[in-house]
Amino acid sequence: MRLARRLLLAFLGLGLFYFLSAILLGTIPGAELRQAGPRSYLFYACDNGVHVDLVLPAAGQGRDWFDFFPPTDFAGDVTGASHVALGWGAKSFYAATKEWSDIRPGPVLRALFWQDSAVLHVSYAGDPSGRDNCRSVASDEAGRDALYAFVDATLGGPPQREDLPGYGPNDGFYSARGVYSLFRTCNVWTADALKQSGQGMALWSPFSFQIMGLLHSN
Repeated sequence: MRLARRLLLAFLGLGLFYFLSAILLGTIPGAELRQAGPRSYLFYACDNGVHVDLVLPAAGQGRDWFDFFPPTDFAGDVTGASHVALGWGAKSFYAATKEWSDIRPGPVLRALFWQDSAVLHVSYAGDPSGRDNCRSVASDEAGRDALYAFVDATLGGPPQREDLPGYGPNDGFYSARGVYSLFRTCNVWTADALKQSGQGMALWSPFSFQIMGLLHSN
């Protein structure tokens, strides 16, 4: 009983230390790529309450995402979508957690402690402008190209589709580089992508509210 209590206190202490570290490092500005040209590339960052997705124009501005993630990879008809949402995360967590009610300790612990490979979650959708959970982001041509290069590096080559059934007809998954962990979360990936596009982000942003708050103040 005494050992269990000590373990519980240690776990709670580590959780508090993690949260306070995230808040502290979330106030320290990270390196920012300066934007010199006109900010003509408009995209969005959308928060589902836990994770922030990048929502990019599906075609135009030097990139047709339908060539990378073809409509034939999706169960539904995505050909009329104006935007594509991208999010990086843990493969087994996505496979076991179609909805928040499906969350179980096993997949969560594997993801947090370097036991899970990564995938890129791709979802075609309509224009997110005007949605309360989305922030518009503007970048110049150099920032746009750097963002594209960041996504390409995440894929590590031609996109390789992963079969993770149970999601919506507009959702697909692709193999991705990296390993999910407590320190390399889905939101850290999103923040790094936003840095590449020229947005001011913090040194470390593992929580979605940190990213959305910084975008609001940019």
